[in-house]
Formats: sequence, C-alpha cells, structure tokens
Amino acid sequence: MQKRGPLKWKEKSVELTENLFKGDKSHASDPIRYWDAYFMLPVNVSFLTNLIQSTSEESLLDAKNNLHQLFDASLAYMKQQSDNGHDRTRQLHAMELLTCLIRQLFLKKRLSHFNIIQLLTGLDQANTMFNSLIQAISDRLLDPTSRSHALKLAIILSAGNDNVNQNNLNGYFMQNDLSDAFIQILVDQEAPQYELLDTVVLWGMLANYNKTEIRNPYSTRLSRCKDTRVLEALVMLYTDLWPSMTSRYIELKDDEQTVTKSIVSYMTSWFSGPAATSSSTGGIDIDNIESAADLPPYESALFLVLYDLVSSNPHFITILLHICTQYSEKKQDKNPLAEFISYCSYLFQHNRNPRSFIYTRLTLLILLCLCENYSVLKYIAKEETQMNVRLCRQRPTPLPLVKKPRSLFCAFLDVLLIFLKYNIRKKLDLVTYKVAFSVIHRILLYLKNYSQVRLEYHWAELWSTLTATLHFTVGHLEELKTRDEFDAYISLMMNVFNLILSHGEEFLPDVLSYDTLYYEIIRASGDFMTLAKHVSRTATRKSPPDRSPTLAYSDFDNIKLVCNHFNPVLEEWQSSNGRTFLTPEKVMEVIKDNYDTLQLAPIEKVERYTSYTELPAEMAFFRQILRIATTDYIVWITERDNQTATEENVKVNT
Repeated sequence: MQKRGPLKWKEKSVELTENLFKGDKSHASDPIRYWDAYFMLPVNVSFLTNLIQSTSEESLLDAKNNLHQLFDASLAYMKQQSDNGHDRTRQLHAMELLTCLIRQLFLKKRLSHFNIIQLLTGLDQANTMFNSLIQAISDRLLDPTSRSHALKLAIILSAGNDNVNQNNLNGYFMQNDLSDAFIQILVDQEAPQYELLDTVVLWGMLANYNKTEIRNPYSTRLSRCKDTRVLEALVMLYTDLWPSMTSRYIELKDDEQTVTKSIVSYMTSWFSGPAATSSSTGGIDIDNIESAADLPPYESALFLVLYDLVSSNPHFITILLHICTQYSEKKQDKNPLAEFISYCSYLFQHNRNPRSFIYTRLTLLILLCLCENYSVLKYIAKEETQMNVRLCRQRPTPLPLVKKPRSLFCAFLDVLLIFLKYNIRKKLDLVTYKVAFSVIHRILLYLKNYSQVRLEYHWAELWSTLTATLHFTVGHLEELKTRDEFDAYISLMMNVFNLILSHGEEFLPDVLSYDTLYYEIIRASGDFMTLAKHVSRTATRKSPPDRSPTLAYSDFDNIKLVCNHFNPVLEEWQSSNGRTFLTPEKVMEVIKDNYDTLQLAPIEKVERYTSYTELPAEMAFFRQILRIATTDYIVWITERDNQTATEENVKVNT
C-alpha cells in the first residue's frame, strides 16, 4: 500500500484569497460576516504577490466583480473610527492588502491604467471611490497607530508603475491636499524616523507630479512653507540622514587616516602581499561593481525634496543657516552643511553606475543653488565656521590631508575637485561637468567680490585638476565636439580660468599660488592652443539652452597672452643653454622674473552670470530623477519591511 505524504494545509487567508480571484461568490450570502473574518486574518503578501503575477490579465478582468468587492470592503474598514482592537486589526490588514494589490496590478505590464481602474472600482465609481480612498488615507495619517501603513499605501498608490507623472490616479491626490497631514507628522516629536522619511518622500513625489503643467498644491506648500517647526524638523532629518548614508561607503573601506592605521596597513601589505591587504580592508574591492551595487543608498530619493527646498524655499535656507550657526557657536562637529559636503565627497568618488550618475548631478545642482545664495556664502565666509570636514580618501591619489579646521569654502572646493578628478571617463558627462564648473565659478566670484579673506587653500590642486580636465577634453576632442553641450562646457571651463587669471590676486593668499597657476597654464599651452584653434574654425554658434555663457574665440585671449609672454623667454633660455627639457624650478624662476611685464585684458563676462533656473533645460532630467527616486524608495521600504518581518519571526521562535 502506497504511503501518503503529510497533508499540506493552506492558510485560511490563502484559501479565501485564491477563491476570490477564481470568481467564487461565497462572500455574497453574508458579506459583513465574511469580510469581518477575512480581514482578521494576516495578509500573506508573498502569496498575494505571486498570485497576481501568475494570473493572466484576462483572468484578472474576469474576476473584476470580486476585486470591486475586495476594494470596497478594504476601504470600508479603513474608514472605520473605532478603538476596538479587532477593528484596528482589520483596518491595518485592509491597508496592507490594498498596498500589495495596487502595487502588483501596476506591475502587470499588459494592464493599462484604464484596466486597473476597471479592476479596482469600475469606471462609473472611480471618482467617488478614489476620492474616498484619499480622504481615508488622510484620516489614517493623523492616527499614529495606522500612520505607517497609510504612508506606505499612499506611496504605492502615487508611484503607480514608478512613473509618477504618468499615473493619472495622482489627480485624486491633487484634489485632496494632504499637506496639512504631512506637516502634522513632521512636527510630531514621537514619530519614528522611518515615518518622517516616508512623509518627506511622499510629499516630494506629489510635489513633482507634473508640477510645470498643472496647479500642484504640494509643490506650492513645499516652496512657501514658513512653519519654523516643520523646516527645523526637515533640516534635522537630513542632518541625521547624511552621516548614515556616508557610513555605507565607509563600510566598503575605512579611509580614516591615522598614523597607527597607516603603519599597520603598510606593514601588512609589505610582509603578506596583496591578499592580506584585501582581507585587512574587509575583503571588499571598492572598484567591484557588485560590492557597490546598492550605492548610492536608496534613501538618496530624499534628495529630490532637498533640491525643491533649497531651490525654491528661502525660509528653509534661513532655518538651515540658523541651525548651522547654532552648531558653530557650540563648537559641535555635526554641522548640516559639513555633513552634506562629506557625503558628496563619497558619492562623487563612487560615481560608477546609472543611479549614481543621476544623484551626482542632482547633488551638484543643490550645491549650485546653495552657492548662488548670498546668505549661504556669507555664512561660509565667517571665520567662526571653520571646521574639519571628513572627505572621501578611498581612491588614489587623494587630496592633501589637512587636519586643522579650515574655511567651509575649502571643503566646498575640495568636493568639486573630487568630482572633476574621479569622473573623467571616455563618455564624459558634459552636462554634470558644466554644473561643477558653475559652482566653482560662483565660489570664486564671491571670494573676489565680497570676501575680505585671502583663502588659504591648496590652490595648486585646483590648477592641476582643471588643466588635467582640459587635457582629457583635447585628447577626446573629435568625439566631444559633436555633442550639443560641448560649447557651453568649454565656455564655463574658460570662465573659471579667466576669472582666476583676471582677479586671482584678490583672493589668492600669496604669490606662489599665482605662480603655480601660470606654471600649469604654460604646461598646458598646447592644449589651450588646440582648443582655441577649434573654436576659431567654428564660426556660427547657437546660444546654449540652459543660458550658459556663449563660447567665443576671445575667451582664449588672456590664456594666449600668458603663453605668448612666457614661452618665448623659456625657449630662448633653452636655446642659449643647450637644454632639451626645462625643470619645474626653472619655469617657476622665469615666471617670477617676468611676471611684472605681463598685461592681461579685462574680460567682463566672467564677473556676471545668469542664475540657475530649472526650466526649460532641466525638465527632462527631473522627470527622470523622479522615476529613479520613486523606484529606489520603494526598494528601500520593501527591504525595511522584510527586515522587520525577519526580526519579528526571530522573536516568535526564541
């Protein structure tokens, strides 16, 4: 006789849900009793996900009447106002089920928005039901016991298939403004951090929904918010978030420079070879794509809201600087701007995948908005804001390590140099490099116009990095010159060179800094002349779409004056002394001896700029970043939920 295997029992919720999707009508005889029992059962998210994904679109549409009933019952339990424990349980399960159901329907590639509405509510009831759903979400957001479930449901509903702008259901969010609920959450002292993060991301998603095409109440409230409590909460949220995000990079390789660590690392590599070096740093290769697959952290999605605040809300800037000033006065290391710059340095050194490309550009746009704000630059220029900022040193060759407190201007310039140095690649990101050059220009222009301090900085690093970027550009000229952004890229690079040449004496600390600038320009003479020749051959130029300065042959006038002034003297010395090569010391000597007779022409355009505006040049980019930020954050909350479920299972089993 054949032995039977052990019976496999189905969870009650699995059995009932399976029957609903098959069109079973057993709920119709006594719906109140049926749904009361159904929503007392825990939601098997994994099963429901697999069920929807394995069911054909046609079969789902066949079961639409049952799905209408499921949606209607879920909404009814969401709207219940009751302190009864069972009712609370049903309410949470209803939101959890709707979250999974809506997400999985949107992930069905052959289901259109029209089909999804058909499945959930039917076309005739869509307006009534979805408006009612948003109002129920609003009520649940104000209740701390149901808030986290409501936030996740709202994020999933707004995200759709991760293309927020194409999700017509967001129109119901526009009709029912949840901004007041968001504000109440942000000022709630008892709210856990993950709820604050979810709230900020949801606000950002909704604020960026077709914001240039419709009247968007979320965008308006975000840009006009004056509530000090809300803005302080946002600043502190980011101040806590940045070190946490930076720590993910430090886990790859601890780059803190201490004498003890340096000696141990050196001795280990000397006696044990490369394998030991790898194991001593945790066995992780920072250039291995897999080891950094989850970088930048998925919480980077919050940078979209940070950009909105920095670019459009002057009150946020005021609060940010007020909190920074408080930290400076108390001599605390945890300064919001310093934490942000520190994170940027790690992001820029690990810019190796499409996600990091996007977030790097967004971060540089935030830096540009900050450096076009006079109040921010005035704060940075204060002597009491000098501090140590941890900057990424994980890749060779790092910038000089300065252990004493420095002006924040130094940290800002350092992080821009890190971007320029570590992002040179064949497919050069001209658009992002344009932003980096613009930020450098704004900082130098402020130092020239307003700062009374000659900035102590390793200027030679800036000169060599700029000329290295120039050299790479000339080396890839044939490919780069065909790209639309090339002229604006060259124009902005030359703006930086010309500003330093014309006005460097107003902010450079000593003659040596100027001499090393001339030395680097002389070394790069051939590159400058090649580029100038290319510009002279291209007679007609269109104005850049982002209102960058137009490239002109005259941009090279002062560079040519420098080269034509010093090169003949150097060539004459070589000829008279029978030398093939010049030592750096000799070049510097010639520069010192002949500097006084050099006369440069004024270049007025370097002293002005057109302030950054998002439209129209950046419209497509912000549509792209909204999609990526949405996808990233859903990945993050999914991982967070999985981790929570694992921890709860461990507790149950121990």
